[in-house]
Amino acid sequence: MMPEGTFVPYVQSAISQDVPPPYHFPNVAVNTFIWKANVAKVQKYCDRYLNLGSAAERGFRYRPLSVWPYATLMFLDYPEMISSAREIYDFGEVPYPQRGITSQKEAFVAIPVVRYGTNPLTAMTKAAVEWIVPVIVVSEPWSSVCGREMLGLSKLLAEIDIGESDDPGSFSGEIRLPGWMHGKPGEVQQKHTFVTVETKPPMPTNMGSADGKSIYSLLDTPEAASTLETLSKVSNFINFASLGTIPTVMRTVGLKQYRDAANPERAVYQALVTCRSYFSELKQLEFYNEQDVAISFNASGSFKSIIDTLINVEGFGLGDQMSASPVAGFRFCADIDYDEMRVIHEFPIEGGDGIAPRAARSDLDAAWYRPWKGLIEGLFRR
Repeated sequence: MMPEGTFVPYVQSAISQDVPPPYHFPNVAVNTFIWKANVAKVQKYCDRYLNLGSAAERGFRYRPLSVWPYATLMFLDYPEMISSAREIYDFGEVPYPQRGITSQKEAFVAIPVVRYGTNPLTAMTKAAVEWIVPVIVVSEPWSSVCGREMLGLSKLLAEIDIGESDDPGSFSGEIRLPGWMHGKPGEVQQKHTFVTVETKPPMPTNMGSADGKSIYSLLDTPEAASTLETLSKVSNFINFASLGTIPTVMRTVGLKQYRDAANPERAVYQALVTCRSYFSELKQLEFYNEQDVAISFNASGSFKSIIDTLINVEGFGLGDQMSASPVAGFRFCADIDYDEMRVIHEFPIEGGDGIAPRAARSDLDAAWYRPWKGLIEGLFRR
């Protein structure tokens, strides 16, 4: 447990884009697509962004969740975004929960990973299933700021189009990001298409492929759809029963860090931050035939390093268009809440050159273990 220190209030500006959590987003339209991930590439991502330093020093390790080796792409259209903070801090202006609403579009790819401790006791007591987010884009500046400043998510500001393709009731999504496409000196950065998704209408439909291999064929009953909608409202149960692999409850983990102004190659702060996103009141659940889903990634230039974590293809080069082969696709509407943001580990920082040293600190105890911590640790000391 991280020790309690002196409370230092955050200096909030009335014009700031930095809106603190928690948040409540009602009636969000979500389109979801799932494909098999490359486990070796996911491990490489974990080692670079989460498993910093030595395992002995940090006391934990992240690795891919072998029982669910899939990547999940979500396009989300938020009609209303509301600050749901219960405590209202007085910074001389109208508090954020009383200011009203805003809206935005968002898209991200998330992959589940498992954290476990490095000795026989902590292997279970520090274990948790969390989701890495190798890429996340948003349409609004304030969301990009909040994601980076508070959640440790490298949110990018992008142009996001969400609509229909040629067929009525279908889905079309496109993301455009600034990038360098040719990797040559002096190239001017421009916006380029990063991801495109096109579908036929959801099942049942006569416009797409046969549904013999579709997940829809397994769930094509009113009883199955009703059961899924009912279970989705019991998100705590789903989170427990599935160890967090069902995306009605997602606890993201990200590396939050700040550069040294005098030495940009050096970090003056590094920490792992988690936050829970909680899907409730799920409705209008519809499945796409995954054979009718076309997902294309632009692997050119500066986009290549992002794609390398997401796509299960080896040896692609500059200029390639990479396609994901989805095993499932579906859409629904739901309320989404973001809460339970925590710093779970602060990495040590060496002092020098005007930088004060920081010791490592952790708050990694699994939720199930917290009520039993004193008893179990007492037994192990005997």
